[in-house]
Amino acid sequence: MFAFAVLLAFQQTVADSAKARQDSLIADSTRAARASRVHRLETVQVSAVRNTTAPISERTIARAELQRGYTGQETPILLARAPGLTAYAESGSASNYSYMRLRGIDQTRINITLDGIPLNEPEDEGLYFSNFPDFANNIQSAQVQRGVGTSTYGVASYAGSVNFESVPVAAVARGGELRLTRGSFNSSRLTAAYQSGLTASGFAGYVRASAQKTDGYRHNSGNSSNGWFASGGWFGAHDVVKATLLAGLSSNEQAYYASSLSALRKDRRDNPFGNAGTDAVGDRFHQDLASLAWTRALSPATSVATTLYGFDAGGWYDYPFGGGTTGRYRLHSRWGGIISALDWKGEASSASLGIHASRYSRDHWLDELPARSRDYRNTGYKGEQSAFAKGSLVRGRATLFADLQLRDAQFRYEPNAGTPIAPPHTRWSFFNPKAGAPVRVTDALNVYGSVGMNGREPTRADMFGGADDLDSATAVFVLPLTRVRPESVRDVETGLVLRRSTVHAQLNLFAMQFRNEIAPIGAINAIGTTLRKNVAHSSRRGAEGDVVWRAAPRLTLL
Repeated sequence: MFAFAVLLAFQQTVADSAKARQDSLIADSTRAARASRVHRLETVQVSAVRNTTAPISERTIARAELQRGYTGQETPILLARAPGLTAYAESGSASNYSYMRLRGIDQTRINITLDGIPLNEPEDEGLYFSNFPDFANNIQSAQVQRGVGTSTYGVASYAGSVNFESVPVAAVARGGELRLTRGSFNSSRLTAAYQSGLTASGFAGYVRASAQKTDGYRHNSGNSSNGWFASGGWFGAHDVVKATLLAGLSSNEQAYYASSLSALRKDRRDNPFGNAGTDAVGDRFHQDLASLAWTRALSPATSVATTLYGFDAGGWYDYPFGGGTTGRYRLHSRWGGIISALDWKGEASSASLGIHASRYSRDHWLDELPARSRDYRNTGYKGEQSAFAKGSLVRGRATLFADLQLRDAQFRYEPNAGTPIAPPHTRWSFFNPKAGAPVRVTDALNVYGSVGMNGREPTRADMFGGADDLDSATAVFVLPLTRVRPESVRDVETGLVLRRSTVHAQLNLFAMQFRNEIAPIGAINAIGTTLRKNVAHSSRRGAEGDVVWRAAPRLTLL
């Protein structure tokens, strides 16, 4: 796939005179100090999740690296440069529905956050990045933690976690851009952005709008989508109040079925849902996130941050039943929550406390077209509460680290009206401890070791055997919901990190031991959902390497 882009950008400038330059230097120094202070406050929730002193295997990708070669690809495709992470898109290019795996484990077992806000949908524990077009353009950095990592908010970080930091609106200069991209498979993207910079009165804002479209590589695998991001607030000496809106509207042509080898020999762009000259099978979804965050510096070393957030998501996807009948599966989700973190950093120690609570519901219903008859409508409800405490203490060359988390989740199902089953419900509780230590061997070389545990509840699809609705017949095979047990992992990691002016290298060894892993059984249901069951004991072991070498001022090898 190829692409080319046209970029128009502007930034605020000042007159070029001796006095103007001197005044500008003084003003720049003052603004820089102020921006640095408010940036620390703006990113307290990110710091609480990442914890830079933790002995974990991770890769942090800065904005400059994310933007290198970015032409609108889905976010998992960009993250594939991190060790242990693989990604693909159903279209065969870099658009439409995209997925990632960490150490071979699927995306529903990867915790994903934005500024600490959990992005995984609680019921299926996944995230469809296609619902947030051009998401990467609003990201300052992304950290991929492999293994159980550090405690975070939301679903279990069973395989690992990906935490995103949005563009810090108070730390960027006033300016804007207009970017037009054209590429293969009739791909196009238009994005426009403006940031105000930090004003003298303490306000700052950032806004971006994007539209993109592509036919996809596979036949009938196109995407047409729009995305919006806005963030702004007031940044004082000790307080930050910031609001953020992230919204997306996406239409995808279905391409999630695999093609047979015989079909691919005839046509490499084969799509079982329909090839050239046939009508595409499509969908249409929206997803919106709104949040309001308040952060206060209690002292130079201590900050507290609280964020309220809410999501609304919904839409439909079609599935051809045959005989001229199409099933239109509809979904509508609503959920909201609160996260709060207390962050303290001393000269030789640090500590973070975090809490999270959320409530969620999603309606599922099926209409048959063209008759528009309603087959069923049901609702799933889920709640979650969690709390963590993590801290580090320097002792000589070693930094001792400990992290404890308690997490509780509940699920309740309201069946279709008239279904002769009682509304089933269940609950799970987890204690997730982690501990370890990095040791500074030299100024450039660190070694580390850690051990941790995480528990994870099954998704709705796991408990329902892939069914979207429970009736009296399917309930016999599915209920009680405790038939599918929660899974857990014990993760042992050790490695070394080398940091020099031109080289950054990490070597990591891991051993993950699973109990009751909810694993694929090699079968799918009628509409293509992967079926799973508990496996009593399983494991993953491996080695990972990551080297970044700055061979020349303008040449970096990964």
